[in-house]
Amino acid sequence: MARGGALSAKSGLGGTHTRFLDLLKSGNVEGFHCAGSLEYALTSNPLKKGFLRWFSHPKKVRKAISQQKIDLLHITDQEQAHLIPQNANIPVSVYVHDLFHIFPTTMNIDGEVIEIGDQNPGFLRKRDLRNLRTGLSRANLLLCNSESTKTQVEQNFPNIPAIALPFSIDIQRYNPQINALPFPDWFDKSCQNMLLVGSEEPRKRIPFLIRTLGSLSDEEKSKFIIHKIGFESSPKSREKVEQLAREHAVQLNWIGGVDEHDLIASYQHANALLFPSAAEGFGLPVVEAMAAGTMVLASDLPAHNMHLREEFLVSAENPDAWKEAISRQLSEPRDVSELMIKDAQRYSDDYFCKQLSEAWKQLFENKIR
Repeated sequence: MARGGALSAKSGLGGTHTRFLDLLKSGNVEGFHCAGSLEYALTSNPLKKGFLRWFSHPKKVRKAISQQKIDLLHITDQEQAHLIPQNANIPVSVYVHDLFHIFPTTMNIDGEVIEIGDQNPGFLRKRDLRNLRTGLSRANLLLCNSESTKTQVEQNFPNIPAIALPFSIDIQRYNPQINALPFPDWFDKSCQNMLLVGSEEPRKRIPFLIRTLGSLSDEEKSKFIIHKIGFESSPKSREKVEQLAREHAVQLNWIGGVDEHDLIASYQHANALLFPSAAEGFGLPVVEAMAAGTMVLASDLPAHNMHLREEFLVSAENPDAWKEAISRQLSEPRDVSELMIKDAQRYSDDYFCKQLSEAWKQLFENKIR
């Protein structure tokens, strides 16, 4: 396995890499085991960062796969696809979470233009993106975390085999009936605790949500607090979100990054997860909340809409529909949803490992083509 800098397990890509590595080491991916994991320590030095990313680490990966008795190189996210060597002597697979930054676009939702990915990357990032596109075109197999991601992959890399392989979580760890965790210290027992999980990228539509919440009556706004979990995109983005919340008299508690224990505890005791995103490669927070038996109100857009029944989806283009759904939620008691837990079972580790094993076996048997 290979990735670039060793991102924290508290981050999205860092967390999925750690989980992927743990699953391989567990022996549950039948027919395969991990010979090693290649990565490097993060650095704030821009020159060292560029040297490691573009020269030193790719050379290390190339050398490792040529010398060790290994059968397959797997890269755990598309942002590290530049690590795929030219004319690799073994097959290479890449797990593609999304292509939002590699092929940025925009969406128009109710007259608002939403940026999906960075529309104006700098010179160095443009070079990086070219390397990523070239790397992905060298892969032997692209594992996509949803059907919508697979569709985007097939449009941009039509000659590379691609399959949909939704990611998994440890279902039992999230289930409050099996692994009950204590009420988080930062939650408020006097009102409903709502979760907002993820970054502040424009596609997450946090300003839309805050404006919608701000349009509720003062009485309704006194009944809930929003807990923002996840590493902020930047201090500036956090400042903007907090300022907007103050302007609309919405109670916002900025938590930031948390470890898995605290994240699961938050899901287990939250009244609801609010997820107004315009575009997701997968939408992991939705699955995590479902596994904890927590109510989810999410926009009716891919790929997170594939996880939920229709009654839990809210029109992305209709602020009034969101306002109505949230008002309705404020009148509901906090109960563990057996339905949510049931629907989350299809994202179990066992199922993921079985599908991953089959995909890799087909790669070697040349059946995918």
